[in-house]
Amino acid sequence: MASKSSSSVSSGLRQAFDKYSKFGKTQAQLADHNELRIGSGGIQKMMKDCSLLNSKYTSQLLDNDIARVLGKLTTGAAEAGVPHYPKGTKTFEIKGFKLLIDRIAESKGVSPDEILSKLNQNEGPSLTNVTETANKDITQRMTDTSQYTGTHKERFDEEGHGKGKEGRADEVNTTGYVHGFKGGN
Repeated sequence: MASKSSSSVSSGLRQAFDKYSKFGKTQAQLADHNELRIGSGGIQKMMKDCSLLNSKYTSQLLDNDIARVLGKLTTGAAEAGVPHYPKGTKTFEIKGFKLLIDRIAESKGVSPDEILSKLNQNEGPSLTNVTETANKDITQRMTDTSQYTGTHKERFDEEGHGKGKEGRADEVNTTGYVHGFKGGN
């Protein structure tokens, strides 16, 4: 029975880790790495969303715990089952993240299972206090290239995509038979 609950906790830890490690990353960034990793910003967001940060266990104490665990993982403490990270690593993979959860539980004076249960109750990254467009009508009008006039109109192709330098500058062809002749075809 105990092994059954620990396996469900580890799957819950994996789900929470996956949600927050993927949050805010593009498909290209996710495809670039064969293993998901989470940085301190994602960990901070996870702990805030799960209400694990309070007046006694602040984000500064969480940063200290993150630094301690990363230091332990990068200095080469050769313990069985403990991963070793290259020097300068600032992100966690799932095994290192489990060690961080154990460290946070020790700092807060609670069991790791209590923290894992709070992580499992969370539905994922929240989007509260996210900045939205202040006035969508103005933004729409300013980005509508069909209303542009003059040389600004030439900066965009038919689909509204920018042409880059080709749309900004008239390049003069300076090649030709006579040295110094400008404006020839």
